[in-house]
Amino acid sequence: MIRKYGSVVLVFILTGLMSCQDDISAFFVHESVNTRVRESFQLLPDHDNYFADSLPLKFAVFSDIHITRDNENLFDRLTTDIGSRKINFFIVAGDLTDHGLQEEYQICLQDFADMGIPWYVTIGNHDMYQRNGWENWKNSFGPSCYDLTMSDALRLIFLDTSTGTVGGEQFHWLEKVLGNAREKYKIIVTHYPLYDDVFPSIYRLPGAEERYKLLGLMKKYHVYAYVSGHLHTFQHKDINGIQHFIVGSMNPHQLDKGPHGYLLFTLENEELTWEQIVFP
Repeated sequence: MIRKYGSVVLVFILTGLMSCQDDISAFFVHESVNTRVRESFQLLPDHDNYFADSLPLKFAVFSDIHITRDNENLFDRLTTDIGSRKINFFIVAGDLTDHGLQEEYQICLQDFADMGIPWYVTIGNHDMYQRNGWENWKNSFGPSCYDLTMSDALRLIFLDTSTGTVGGEQFHWLEKVLGNAREKYKIIVTHYPLYDDVFPSIYRLPGAEERYKLLGLMKKYHVYAYVSGHLHTFQHKDINGIQHFIVGSMNPHQLDKGPHGYLLFTLENEELTWEQIVFP
């Protein structure tokens, strides 16, 4: 099936890369996911684990900001919600930048700092749209895969799927992390979804073998949720007790479908709940 639709996928990828600020060759010469994972293991996350002094613990998850030099985003709306809803931290599931430029990363970092709460990120395909995209990411955000214990009941696991693969080394690390995790709720955060309601599509993790392997690991180790971005929309599916989310975008332009917003998790009394927050 991959061979059958490979040329279609390539056309879509190249079309997405073709702008005056994108380096099309970066798609072919970037570091492999195994290289990025190995280098990530040598880096420490930019932020420590977050432990709330009191519950409820609330955190927002969104994706696909696509920051450019013009810096158009919906952070002002999110900042309002951070105060009114008492959100403790937020997560961005990839595509922080539109072209993977260092300038875009610096704008993004300043915007994050202005919001005044902790944040955690994972890398997206647009963040790799330069030959030095991975270096820009490391210099700005550190590792592309890592895990954090957020409370006695919550473990967050960030995966690098920015170039459409998980890779053997990351799978080995993931199973080790899941096997050692004792938290009630384990959430995987990454850029590419496993499902997208469209077939064939470049908007999900391409390799069937890797998709099935991820599903198997999540079932074996009782993962609560798989949270992703890439599509500029919101979707939710309960598949064999595992919650699959595609979260909303903070880019103010037209979405693929649906309204702007984000996914809000609340942990209270060792019970985790979620809701879609829609911007008016």
